Amino acid sequence: MANRGSIDKFLALMNANGGMALSNSYLVKFELPDVLKTHLDLAGVNFTNGSNDIVELMCDEAQLPNINAATGNIIGKYLGQGQVEYPISKVYTDFQLTWMCDANMTPHKFVTAWYDFMFAEESQTGEIYSGSTLTGKSFNDVIRDDSPRHRSRSTTLRFPNSYQSRVLIAKSETGKKSATDRVSEIYVMEDVFPYSIDAVPLSYGPSQITKVSANFKYTRHYIIYNDIRKFS
Repeated sequence: MANRGSIDKFLALMNANGGMALSNSYLVKFELPDVLKTHLDLAGVNFTNGSNDIVELMCDEAQLPNINAATGNIIGKYLGQGQVEYPISKVYTDFQLTWMCDANMTPHKFVTAWYDFMFAEESQTGEIYSGSTLTGKSFNDVIRDDSPRHRSRSTTLRFPNSYQSRVLIAKSETGKKSATDRVSEIYVMEDVFPYSIDAVPLSYGPSQITKVSANFKYTRHYIIYNDIRKFS
């Protein structure tokens, strides 16, 4: 008992468990439907040709989702006992991701194009607007070449299997091969979609990296556990 609080024993225990967990080591991966990837390509994100790496590597902040349970209650289970709560179902709360943006605003295009794809806009003739993508144009060129959408266009929601995705958030640590080599647990979120995108402030003054944050909902998640103490 005398050595219970010793620094040496604490360090030995932490080393046996792989060291301390660092909050700046994690991985994020998106598994999108093919039809959504095609739409992202049309929007200039080129998700199938490398921008996936940009979206994942530029993810500046991520959250492991909350774990919560809905509860019911019963009164008087035993004589003299008051209210007793018990779990009745799982509760899945939303999560947020934040990206640092490159000059091409790839992460911002990614979440906004994903959001736009969920709601298909149609002209009066039934044509679905697929988005306007230009290449190497100046501001004046964009304004001149833009074709305004019809004011009376309608908006319809696509089927969930076309826009919902799996998202994996892994807690990792530095290993022998890379800075994210050892993965202790992976949260797998199912049927994910962005329901809100935070405003992106722009202002004159000191230069700062532009960031975008989006909030996601999902139906449920499960956790994959990996014991990195046995990592070789």
